[in-house]
Amino acid sequence: MRDEQDRREVRFGENARAAGFLRDRGVQFTRPTDQEKNMNHQGPQIPEDVNDSNLYRAYRLLLSVCETGVLSRACDRTGLSLPTASRLLARARTWFDDPLFVHSAGRMYPTVRMKALRPRLIEAMRATDALFNEENVFDPQSAEGVVRIVAIDNAFYTLLIPLIMELRKEAPGIRFRVYDRFPEMMSVLRHGDLDLAVYSTLGKACPPDFHEQTLFESGHVLLVRRGHPLSALAKKRPLRLEDVAKYEHVGVAITMSTDGPRLIIGQQAMNVHDRLCCEMPFIVAGASLVARTDLVMRTPRETAVLLAKGLPLDVLHSEEDVSLPWRPGLFWHECSTNSPLLTWVRARLAVKAREIYDAAEKVLPF
Repeated sequence: MRDEQDRREVRFGENARAAGFLRDRGVQFTRPTDQEKNMNHQGPQIPEDVNDSNLYRAYRLLLSVCETGVLSRACDRTGLSLPTASRLLARARTWFDDPLFVHSAGRMYPTVRMKALRPRLIEAMRATDALFNEENVFDPQSAEGVVRIVAIDNAFYTLLIPLIMELRKEAPGIRFRVYDRFPEMMSVLRHGDLDLAVYSTLGKACPPDFHEQTLFESGHVLLVRRGHPLSALAKKRPLRLEDVAKYEHVGVAITMSTDGPRLIIGQQAMNVHDRLCCEMPFIVAGASLVARTDLVMRTPRETAVLLAKGLPLDVLHSEEDVSLPWRPGLFWHECSTNSPLLTWVRARLAVKAREIYDAAEKVLPF
C-alpha cells in the first residue's frame, strides 16, 4: 500500500536559476501536461510490474542521481518519492557493497565503483527495454507532443522554418516551442525542460553527458544590396580586403546576455577589421537593413542564399584569404536520446539541413 502511494507522488522539478532567467526575460515557463511529458520523454513501454520492480527502479534511480547530483531531482525524474528513493539507494549500496555516492557541497558525487557501473547499468536497462519494444514503430501521423528547441534567429530562419513546414503535414499533432539562447540553456537541457539546441559548434566542447551531431560544414559570405558596387566588382575578380573595407558593416553580435562578451561575426579572423555602423544579434533583421543601404553583412552562406530569395540582395564570396567557417550542430542531453518523437525529429532535421546545404552549394559553391 505504501509503495502504491509512493508511486503516485510524482513531482515535476525545475532548475530555479534557469527558470528565473527565462521568466526575467518574459518567457512563460510552464509545467508540461502529463501528455506532453509522456511524448517528450517517451521511454520504452514495458510491463508495469517490471517497471515497478526494485531492480529496475534502482537502476533508473542510480542513473538519475549520476545525472542530477541531487536525490530530490532524481526523484522528480523517476517519479519516486524521497522515502522510496532512499530505501532503494540503501538497498543498492548493499547489493554492490559500495557507498556509490559521496556528499560534498550539497551534491552527490559518484564513487569510482559507481562510475564503473554506470555504462553497465545503461546497457542493462536498454536490454530490458528491448525485450518489450522491438515491434514498436513511431507513427508521425498519430504522434502528439511538444518539441522545445533553442535556436537563434538565423538557425530558425534557415533550418527550422523548412522543417516545421514539412512536419506540419507529416505530423500534425506535433507542436514547437522555440527559445533564444541563454546562459543556463545547457543546465535546462540537462534537467529535461528543453529538448534540443541548434547553434554553431565550432570551437566549443560538448559536455560528456550531451550528444552532438554536426549538420554540415559551411562558411560565411558577404551580403549586400542588389546592384551594390561590390557586386559588379565581384563579377570581374575575387574581392580583396581593401575592396570591402571601403564600406561600413552591419555586425552580427553573437551573445547570450546583455552584460556578456559580444563576439561580432568576422572578429574571429585575424585579418578582418570591419568598420561597424550597427551591431545587432539579428541576422534576418540585419539583412533588411543591408537591402536598403550600401552596408555589408557577413552571413552564413545557407542563410544568405535563402534571404536573397525574399529580399533584393546579392550574395558574394568573402575576400581572398578570409575564412570564416560555419558548422551548425544539434545538441541534446542523453536523457532524451531514446525518445521516439525526438529521435524522429532529430533525423528529419539532419536530412533537411543536408538538403539546404546542397541547394546553397549549387548557388554559390566554395
